[in-house]
Amino acid sequence: MYKRALAAVGIAVAASTVAAIAPVSAADSKSLTIADVLLADDKASGQANVLDRNWRDYDLLTAAVLAVGATDLVPAAANKDAALTVLAPNDQAFRLLARDLTKKPMRTEQQVLDALLAVEAGAPGTIKTVLTYHIVPAKLGPAAVLASDNVQVSTLGGGTFAVDVINKRVAFVQFVDGDTNARNAYLNKINVGGGELANGYIHGVDRVLRPIDL
Repeated sequence: MYKRALAAVGIAVAASTVAAIAPVSAADSKSLTIADVLLADDKASGQANVLDRNWRDYDLLTAAVLAVGATDLVPAAANKDAALTVLAPNDQAFRLLARDLTKKPMRTEQQVLDALLAVEAGAPGTIKTVLTYHIVPAKLGPAAVLASDNVQVSTLGGGTFAVDVINKRVAFVQFVDGDTNARNAYLNKINVGGGELANGYIHGVDRVLRPIDL
């Protein structure tokens, strides 16, 4: 089972809004925390993004954190003295997870969120556990990720996943999680947010990491 690299947890600002990833330069990124980036408003429109038709951003990550009551992750993500890496699944990754869990096609982001909430209602703590599985209590920049072939990485929630660096030169990396029946996540974006942040890194992945067989 193969996955493309580091993924993560989104954090919400308010019940009616979800955050977009604000574009910043590498120089500016060190003044921002992980929470600053994940909670940033869409500068182009002047307002926070809501669930939309763009499956490549991180609306569902942020919305899911808020909706399942995982906002206790915010203080850690806002702490400039923390050392964290967030592996951030994009909206398409959550769409695929919801489809696998329900065996139904998902046409909108709202349908995906509703499906995830239904799972959480039926098995409280399931989605929150999945989200926490995307946080690593260490700063893993691009070089550290590419040097981690065959390393077992511990997550903030106590689980582990393995890093498989398939091709270091092109940053082709997968994360082998706890679900042996589903395709692993692959790294698809390094340094979401512009580079090293004050308290760590955010890297994008194309699948949701699964701590158990879902």
